[in-house]
Amino acid sequence: MQLTKRHYYRMGGVLLLLVAGLFFVVMVRDLLRPPLTGTVMTVLNVNGQPLLHRLNLDNGELEPMDSDGIGAAHQPVFSPDYERVAFVAVEEIVNSEAVLRIYLSRIDDFDPQPITSGPRESDPQWSPDGSKIVFVRSRDFFSALFIVDVATGEEQQLTNFTNDLEPDWSPDSQRIVFTTSRDGFQELYTMAPDGSDLKRLTENENLNDLRAEYSPDGSMITYMTNYSVGDGTGEIWVMNADGSNQRRLTDNRRDDLLPVWSPDSRKIAFSAQLEDRSGSDIFVYDLDADTMQPLTREPGFEYFPAWSPDSSWMVYTAHVDGRDYTLNAVRVDGSDRRVLLTGFGAREAYWLPSE
Repeated sequence: MQLTKRHYYRMGGVLLLLVAGLFFVVMVRDLLRPPLTGTVMTVLNVNGQPLLHRLNLDNGELEPMDSDGIGAAHQPVFSPDYERVAFVAVEEIVNSEAVLRIYLSRIDDFDPQPITSGPRESDPQWSPDGSKIVFVRSRDFFSALFIVDVATGEEQQLTNFTNDLEPDWSPDSQRIVFTTSRDGFQELYTMAPDGSDLKRLTENENLNDLRAEYSPDGSMITYMTNYSVGDGTGEIWVMNADGSNQRRLTDNRRDDLLPVWSPDSRKIAFSAQLEDRSGSDIFVYDLDADTMQPLTREPGFEYFPAWSPDSSWMVYTAHVDGRDYTLNAVRVDGSDRRVLLTGFGAREAYWLPSE
């Protein structure tokens, strides 16, 4: 059969209708998507500097948080009322060593000011009532825990310099859990906020326990382990807040990292390096169902998961071989993936509640 101009016109018309129909379906899908609300605070790599940014999900506006050059934001943490942010800033380099201090600022009027005396500080964590910040101070290759009063700037030393790290407050403000190698391997301890009533939670030979975090309801603690000998892979564990009922959640020949509780205390998200291919995915462990499901199945690396305030969404960072960084959001059932930011070296993100 010989095709005439009329046949080509008809075929072109059909193709045009198909393209228009596909565009209409995509447009309707996007219109029917429920809007994301609230604010995502994220650290973006700008000219080699980690700078804090505010992304308004209601209108997509991205605002850098910078003031007088003190914009580098390592380990940002937000006050319980989400009105202030504390972070670690590199003030200067002295004798090839960075001078690290903790800075504090309101979010809506960003003007960071130092709140600690330095010179090498890290791991700030707000008390649940927002009145104090516990942090790590290092000296001569050793570290100790301190508390600073946010209103007065008064500091109190809680522990001796026995390599104490990674503090986290219990939601009722009665305990602080932390990592320490005072007894050899890294173990988890708790203490009262004045440094008294020290209690050991873990005791594992050839095993380091670290990055402990209380569940929002205060009943449990999640933490990571890795072997100091052997394959050295990291796994995710959970235990009761008093150290009882320690159980392993993951069993992977590669690392499982960065566990983070859902706001309702029922799920734990983490990043898992994959056994069958290069890269990492986000997984969610459901404590009620005792099940673990992958949240992402994308090429490359997905990490730094953070929950939405209602526990229904997740925001995370992704990249392929150090390129094409994106900040993404996805429902916790793995559906409705959305790209929030592209073209930046995105790092950790934090989803704040709507006002």
